[in-house]
This record gives sequence, C-alpha cells and structure tokens, in this order.
Amino acid sequence: MKIRKNRKELFLLISLAILVIVGIYATGSMGVLPPTYGGNEDALALATDPESYDTDTADGVAQVMVRENQVKTVSPNVVFSVVFNYRGYDTMGESFVLFTTVCGTAAILRVIQKKKEEAGKR
Repeated sequence: MKIRKNRKELFLLISLAILVIVGIYATGSMGVLPPTYGGNEDALALATDPESYDTDTADGVAQVMVRENQVKTVSPNVVFSVVFNYRGYDTMGESFVLFTTVCGTAAILRVIQKKKEEAGKR
C-alpha cells in the first residue's frame, strides 16, 4: 500500500514539474514576440468617439464586426458585443460543460470516498 502511495506522489510531482517547465518555456517564448498593441492608438479618443476609428484597413470578419457592430448589436463597444452577442450561446455552452464536469467529478469522488469508508469499517 505504501509503495502505491509513493508512486502516486511521484507521478504527481513529475506531472507538476512538467507543467511548470512547459509554462516557463511558453512564457519565455511569448516574451520575445512583438507586442500586439502598437501604442499609437489613443484609447481615450476611441472610447469617447468610436466612429472616428479608422476601419479602412479591416478585412474579412473584422470588417463586418467593426462596420456593422452598431447596427446589429446596438453596442458602442465591439469587444463587448462580440463576447456577449455573437458568442453568447457558445459561452453558455462552455459554462454548461464546465458545470457538468464539476458535478460528475464530485459524484465520482463521493462514490470512491464512500467505498473507502466501507472498506475501513470491515
């Protein structure tokens, strides 16, 4: 029994070490990439007057979102409209999947705990 517990602990430590190493590597790799925000945009001016934002260079889906956002969603904030209007059902579905996963995990762990308690009483 003790060997089995030691194997589980070793497996857990190795898994955590791998996650930490991968996280450090990913952080270092992203650190050398150029910034996505150029700093040339005036965020305050954009927030107060979104119509003045230059959308001539937008293409594809970005063009549709930027140019038709106000008409389709009645929201002056494009990010808010994409997250809560265009992707609302997708976000709701993801939340449902996470909730179901947590409930299923709790149910499985409860059964395992109950079996251990019954085995300990014998």
